[in-house]
Amino acid sequence: MTLSEIRAILAEEHLQLTKSLGQNFLHDHNQLCRIVEAAELTPEDSVMEIGPGLGPLTELLLQRAGRVTAIEKDRRLCEVLRTRLENRPGFDLLHGDALEYLESESRNWNDWKVVSNLPYSVGSPILVALAEAPKPPRMLVVTLQWEVIQRLRASPGTKDYGILSLLIQGIYQPDHFFKIPSGCFFPQPDIDSGCIRLLRRDPPLLTPEELPQFKKVVKRSFSQRRKKMLKLLRADWPEQVVNEASARAGISPLARAESVSLEQFIKLSRLLHGWTPVSMNRGFRRAELHEAPTRKTWDSQGMSLRGSGSQSATSESSRLPMNPIPASSQDEVFDVVNDRDEVVGQKTRREVHELGLNHRAVHILVFNRAGQVFLQKRSMLKDRFPGAWDSSASGHVDAGEDYDTAARRELLEELGWSPPRGLQRLFKIDACIDTDQEFIWIYRCEGEGPFELKPDEIERGDWFDPAHVTRWITAQPRDFASGFSRLWREWIEHFSNSISA
Repeated sequence: MTLSEIRAILAEEHLQLTKSLGQNFLHDHNQLCRIVEAAELTPEDSVMEIGPGLGPLTELLLQRAGRVTAIEKDRRLCEVLRTRLENRPGFDLLHGDALEYLESESRNWNDWKVVSNLPYSVGSPILVALAEAPKPPRMLVVTLQWEVIQRLRASPGTKDYGILSLLIQGIYQPDHFFKIPSGCFFPQPDIDSGCIRLLRRDPPLLTPEELPQFKKVVKRSFSQRRKKMLKLLRADWPEQVVNEASARAGISPLARAESVSLEQFIKLSRLLHGWTPVSMNRGFRRAELHEAPTRKTWDSQGMSLRGSGSQSATSESSRLPMNPIPASSQDEVFDVVNDRDEVVGQKTRREVHELGLNHRAVHILVFNRAGQVFLQKRSMLKDRFPGAWDSSASGHVDAGEDYDTAARRELLEELGWSPPRGLQRLFKIDACIDTDQEFIWIYRCEGEGPFELKPDEIERGDWFDPAHVTRWITAQPRDFASGFSRLWREWIEHFSNSISA
């Protein structure tokens, strides 16, 4: 569709374009073809086009894709489109506000592509709505103001880096882009535009459940761009929680949001997840447990408890604020290792977590004769995942210590117990964000106790059927420390024959 054809249709239909709707029609055929080429369409593709206008891009999409669904807010343009394209196979036209449609429609967009010359007035909100969909489209090829393209591609430490950069990059990887001169549009805007291709991350960096928390952290952090980020976050979380979580994420206490990477924001939001205000005096608590144990348990004094439901057992302790790690614990020295798990130096616990350095840890799973696994509920005094369920015993490997020695030591320190038939190595997990940059060896042993739980480490413990643990993690993953959830998934993969549903 040429510029003269656009002018003729507008004159024939007596249409005046509405600036408030961001109606600037792209008429340059070469630029339209570049957009379609960027989408890499096949006859099997389903495409959503937002703001088709008079349909110059729509016509090209219908030549390549098997199905095109266009959403147009302007009723007058809908009538023109129906007249021109309603008989084309595979074409659906929806009259309505695309932003309202995306926010209310919970359909699965997983296999769809979005190819659109987005209206200037709502381009950014539409992108965010697409990214926040439970099943977002696999590819976005969109035309926007050039300044918005720059924000989508921005890196930490640049003036364009901000909320939009993070909300989109958390779901999509910015890919190919090109500039479109203002003279290619009618009416001609005062600014240049551009087209960018965004590819959905696979595997995703964020789950749909994690996205609201991530968005909350990002928006609060950028609420006053020139202020220190940690100071802003203390409006929503207690100071000691913010300080410890930011240290674990490798964020400096002096950092402003514009200097913090996507990966650090993701890690920080995960560390802060589960802390919710409970009163006006800024008390905080961890989310209640999904299911209360009703079998034999041990409390932190090593005493047997029977029929102790979670409501009575956690009513007081779950309201305790998070405690910072004691100074003596912060001064513990760990071996720092490279990506091959080779020792390259030593740092204190504080330095290891603040700098995000690779280090070592062990997790031990204790099974009884009935095949049940003993899990501990972490003390509310713990700096990481207080009140969450975790392995039978776990801990860092100290400097100069090997994995096997650390495993035996942790069993003695946390459970006051040594396995009568020794420990068996199961498998190893490489350092990653899920493990807090820990290389972890997983061990197995057998025994019935009795256990004497370390009060400042463990609130209580209980035996669980493995199949029950698997269902529980699936239903309520936040009841567990993230490292345990990761190792349990790997344990299932290695030893699935041990599990009966």
